[in-house]
Amino acid sequence: MKKQPYILIGVTSFLFVAFLFRSIFKVLDLEWTSLFQDLEKTEKVVFLGLMFSLALAFLLVLFWTIVDEISKRRIQANLKRLLAGKDIESLGDADLDASFKNLSGKLGLLTEAIQKADNQALVKEEEIVEKERKRIARDLHDTVSQELFAANMILSGVAAQALELEKSQIQQQLNGVSDILGTAQNDLRVLLLHLRPTELEGKSLVEGMEMIFRELKEKSNLTVVFHHNDVSIPKDMEEHLFRIVQEIVSNTLKHARAQQMDVFLHQEGKQLHLRMVDDGIGFEQEKLERLSYGLKNIQERVEDMAGTIKIRTSPQKGVAVDIRVPLLVKDKNEKETV
Repeated sequence: MKKQPYILIGVTSFLFVAFLFRSIFKVLDLEWTSLFQDLEKTEKVVFLGLMFSLALAFLLVLFWTIVDEISKRRIQANLKRLLAGKDIESLGDADLDASFKNLSGKLGLLTEAIQKADNQALVKEEEIVEKERKRIARDLHDTVSQELFAANMILSGVAAQALELEKSQIQQQLNGVSDILGTAQNDLRVLLLHLRPTELEGKSLVEGMEMIFRELKEKSNLTVVFHHNDVSIPKDMEEHLFRIVQEIVSNTLKHARAQQMDVFLHQEGKQLHLRMVDDGIGFEQEKLERLSYGLKNIQERVEDMAGTIKIRTSPQKGVAVDIRVPLLVKDKNEKETV
């Protein structure tokens, strides 16, 4: 127990005993001056007062301990209900109730989202290439699963030690779990992007990109400003560029901590120009030599189209990805030129 309740109990006991003795003296019409003239009687009154104070203090401490124990057991029960996926009960503490409600909501949303992701992965299992499925499984294990495991371990630890921890310590642990679940939600949004259609499914490239950006607006804090002109390119090139856009958006959500992304898609004569710029944290240019799987995948797709890619970045300056792809254009004699 903290010092503050002890001080409060001591002051309460003293005031109660003082009031009690004053009332007794008033009822019996006794005077303090006459009492102090009789040393033996004074000792008895002082002793009686001390006993009353100690007895009252003991009862108050016992009452406080029982109330605190009941409160901690209710917190422990709520933690167990939270881990079991059951409805939580009100504790009568606004801060703790808000924390439990927040955690319960986040866990519910994550559970639902993971189930949807699993279902989508099963439906598309035959459509997604092997390396893509392996990457999704690896990312799911390395990010969301690990974060949920960490959150579960913390909650289990708090539940086991709830009777020994102070409410402020429990509140601090719950806030930490809330942050972990927030990160897991963001990572799951990134993974869900990879479970979206891997092909345009009859849409044009611009329509497919607008679909991705609408989803980002609904499910993330990233604002996308899309600039484009009329684009008319081969279907297989559209598919490549669609997957590239998905990959860049995924990397931005996962690593950049960006608030806004500007996307430019322009067809300029015999060349298609795609430029995507975010205002995130960026990274050292030298790290480009150690390309991640996602960036390597983008680079391979660009090379398959005989295009070029340039990535410019620096710490706290965001990332700019510049892709240029040559187009095959038919001249008047129906000959294809580049």
